Amino acid sequence: MQRLQIQVRTQCRRCGALMRADLDELVVRYGGSASLIDRQERCRMVACDGATFYLAARRYGGPWRILLDAAALRDGLSLCPPAHLALRQPAPVANAADLLVPGRL
Repeated sequence: MQRLQIQVRTQCRRCGALMRADLDELVVRYGGSASLIDRQERCRMVACDGATFYLAARRYGGPWRILLDAAALRDGLSLCPPAHLALRQPAPVANAADLLVPGRL
């Protein structure tokens, strides 16, 4: 992902916050050969105790894919709040989780 300059974001299941993920930081944390598919982590939004999942796009402005393959992790995505940016601005339509098709890049 890092070599191909894939764009990566996280989205919280509880608060809907959509945040950039730093690939350099993820490589340090998980290793260069680690997969983000089915990986979740704690939301970084202050006062949120939700779990985030990863999304990726092959290029800037390209379609985003939810990186969840396991059915148990995909269950409930339709119940997630709408994705939003800073100051509660709605995410662009191309980034809304309810419009994304789960799958691999």
